[in-house]
Amino acid sequence: MARRGLALLLLLLLAALHGPHGKPISLTYRCPCRYFESHVAKSQIKHLKMMTVPGCPLQVIARLKNSSKQICIDSKLKWIQEYLEKYIQKRAKM
Repeated sequence: MARRGLALLLLLLLAALHGPHGKPISLTYRCPCRYFESHVAKSQIKHLKMMTVPGCPLQVIARLKNSSKQICIDSKLKWIQEYLEKYIQKRAKM
């Protein structure tokens, strides 16, 4: 469990370091996700997109299978945390 939190923290710190220089973050970017869905089953997801925007929490945007609707998913969901952990482990082996 501590590894998951550490991996997510590392990912967020790396995202924060890549911000634009010279402009305040509030004038440069807005968080794409203002509301997060927390009751989304993995089986409903067609495509996931992870976004790191300076000054925003991890943005997880999903396209649903049954429609072309895109929604923002809470990055604290258990299956999202597991997905991120597997992704980080996969990247570490490369």
